[in-house]
Amino acid sequence: MFGIHSFAGLAVLTLFASTIDALPQSFRHKRQQWDSTATSYSTPTAGPTPTETGTSFASFSVEPSHSFVSRTAPYGFTASGFAAAPTNVPSPDQPYPTASSTASPGLNSSSPYPLNGTNSTSSISSQYPAKFRGVNLGSWLVLESWMTPDVFEGTDAIDQWTFDSTDGAEAKLQQHWSTYITEGDFKNMSSWGINAVRIPIGYWAYNNTGTPYITGADAYLEKAIGWARQYGIWVMVDCHGSPGSQNGAEHSGHTGSVAWQSDDNLQLSIAVLQTIAGKYGSMQYADVVMGIELVNEPKIGTDANSLSTTQQWAAQAYQAVKSKAENKDMYILHHDGFTGVQSWTAVGEAINNNASSSSSSSSSPSSPSHQQGTFAIDIHLYQNQDAADEALTLPQHINKACAYTSTALLPLNSTLPVFVGEFSAQINIQNTTTADGTWSPTLIDGTRQFFEAQIDAFEHSSRGWFIWSLKQGADDGAWSLESIMGSVYGTGETVTSRKYPGICPFG
Repeated sequence: MFGIHSFAGLAVLTLFASTIDALPQSFRHKRQQWDSTATSYSTPTAGPTPTETGTSFASFSVEPSHSFVSRTAPYGFTASGFAAAPTNVPSPDQPYPTASSTASPGLNSSSPYPLNGTNSTSSISSQYPAKFRGVNLGSWLVLESWMTPDVFEGTDAIDQWTFDSTDGAEAKLQQHWSTYITEGDFKNMSSWGINAVRIPIGYWAYNNTGTPYITGADAYLEKAIGWARQYGIWVMVDCHGSPGSQNGAEHSGHTGSVAWQSDDNLQLSIAVLQTIAGKYGSMQYADVVMGIELVNEPKIGTDANSLSTTQQWAAQAYQAVKSKAENKDMYILHHDGFTGVQSWTAVGEAINNNASSSSSSSSSPSSPSHQQGTFAIDIHLYQNQDAADEALTLPQHINKACAYTSTALLPLNSTLPVFVGEFSAQINIQNTTTADGTWSPTLIDGTRQFFEAQIDAFEHSSRGWFIWSLKQGADDGAWSLESIMGSVYGTGETVTSRKYPGICPFG
């Protein structure tokens, strides 16, 4: 098994990661199931490191937790309503640049990147679009009760682990899998200008040994990939739930303790990822699968995962997946654990530099491995998860989004590619939808401005974006791209259409 010691100079980076481990980390997420009012954790300590072979990790002792999980998103973001802004207001000297005062409606404007533009090359596997414009297929193959509460009706289940243990679970899953996402959704996404999807799937789809998890989701992933190919949409296969649970949240599949870095769970993760890579990294899928995500939102902290161990595992997992994938141009992504992309720059660039120096001549000169690298960082940027963001006005939300290019993303000349794997258009805009689901003019206009500001920033300084999510059950609010395209965008418009061109003053 590949070990991080094979990277020249990464001993220094291990020390760097250990230093980061000693810093308090903020973990914000729409679906976080621990204390939703907290914005940081107590000071973590550096965790154990791999053994000399790089294949065995020391165990963590984690006490299980069985706390109740709310079936609503934090801060009141439920159904079609928006949470009201709290009475406290942000400091008048906001640390964000001012949005362009010249931005004005202009329906004939569009993104500076072409709708179907590609990075031209002779290699099929590197015919990637100039920018990936995507959406997550959330709560489909990994259940989330706040998004699809109807699936959980009549049970006391709080996550996939407990749901799969209930009577009739397999039949309910088959019904959900076969109806929630269909070919028609891919046809719609294509018409909206969406050119990529991020599909969360749990490790248990490939190995459910010793668990109550029900297998079968991988057959529907295969269906989705077929539909994606048919409609010209790229696919990122996202291992959303990892063995032992990487964050203890519902969306990992198992609420409670964080035991991903305990026992042999890290090795089990790699084995599952190699199975995924062996199939979807083959040249048979090179025209449709653009990436595999190693782990989603690992929680970093004293009660969870060590950042230094996580980064060393990332190097191992990257090499293991790369060795199984025939498609050497496919991205292999790792979430930053909400530590900030800057904390991954040195490690990520070292991984890519090492991979580049040993890459085969079969890789196309204009493929990702010759431009930045195929190891990429996934970051998730939400503005609806803590009190500070809840206190922002719409202009302040927009300014913060525009500032992502300097605060959350990396310069375009970085050798570490960055993807925004999750974000949302839902914030605390007043005048919500009416009882029949009709959006008010204020809500339509505010959502459009905020959405355009975010994706303009992402397209300026990242490889692409994936909004969360395509649907939210029967909800018609801004958590749903389907709802946004139906209520905010006009007939014939795509996500490249701009009503507010220049809303971000990038300069």
